[in-house]
Amino acid sequence: MLIKYFVCLLMCLLMFAGCQTTKVAYKKEYSRYVNNLAILHYPESPQMKVNIRNDEMFISSLVAGPAILPQLMMLLAKSSANEEDSVAFNEIIFDLNIGDVLCEKLNTKFQLCSYFHVVPQKSIVKDQAVWKLLEKKDKEVKDYSQIGVRLGIDTILEADVLSFGIKDPGIFSDPYVFMEIDVKMTTAAEGTVIWRDTVEARTEIGVSTLDFVDMVYTDTEYLRKKLEEVTDAVSELCIEKMGFDTNYTYLLEEDYIEKSKHKINVAEKLPELNLLRYENLITKAEYDEAKSNLIEKAKDRNAVVSVDTATDKTLSVDTAARINPEVK
Repeated sequence: MLIKYFVCLLMCLLMFAGCQTTKVAYKKEYSRYVNNLAILHYPESPQMKVNIRNDEMFISSLVAGPAILPQLMMLLAKSSANEEDSVAFNEIIFDLNIGDVLCEKLNTKFQLCSYFHVVPQKSIVKDQAVWKLLEKKDKEVKDYSQIGVRLGIDTILEADVLSFGIKDPGIFSDPYVFMEIDVKMTTAAEGTVIWRDTVEARTEIGVSTLDFVDMVYTDTEYLRKKLEEVTDAVSELCIEKMGFDTNYTYLLEEDYIEKSKHKINVAEKLPELNLLRYENLITKAEYDEAKSNLIEKAKDRNAVVSVDTATDKTLSVDTAARINPEVK
């Protein structure tokens, strides 16, 4: 019996080891060869995992005592309850594609902290041929090459959400939101992997499990906000692992927009500007200069700048109007 136990344990360890991501360290010199980047994710949206029953099961497990059968029954009950919670919470956010949210976050951050020209996410979704190729997790060289040609890029970053959701560590801790992703950067021409890593992040919810659950069922946006926070955190970690830091590029302080009504919301304006570049309504040079202008104006804490004037003065009146519809 003991031999069988060790055999099973060894098989589990081997299976676990086989599931680990093969990491490839990112080298700073790779940045010199990245000019046009597309950020992709797999179309299938993963299900959120919920594990928030540790508190309420704690006392029950003590009452059950050391007997094996009652403890097993408790574990089964806990597992069943967590599955029910997962189903209920996923129904609440049924229209939220966490992969889309992650790619949008990464897209904006790359634009802010690097010179890479990044393909707008809206343009990627519109291309049916590319969308079909996204479904393949094990892509071949020809697949990467086709994506590169269709999107006009030299580098591809694939983001795969391995797991995300809510956990409650136990009776002495509050619940938190977590996310784990697999990021893989490849060249579009040869499909050569130049960076691959598993990135994890967690953000505290700040309230007890019971209060959080009550809040979720009365305010769906609260849950969405927490999921967006952890998505932002994991995307920021990706940027840091590549040697960049968005904190030096634009303001990330809490309630930034609320506190500064006349400041520029760079994270909102930049994707609009990038879409114009990709659709050839403005040139790459105009985009680069307008982006620099936006960031510099947003950094100026003393200046009162209207969002409507946050465009490059060298752009034509028509182009400025496209970027800022309210500009006359």
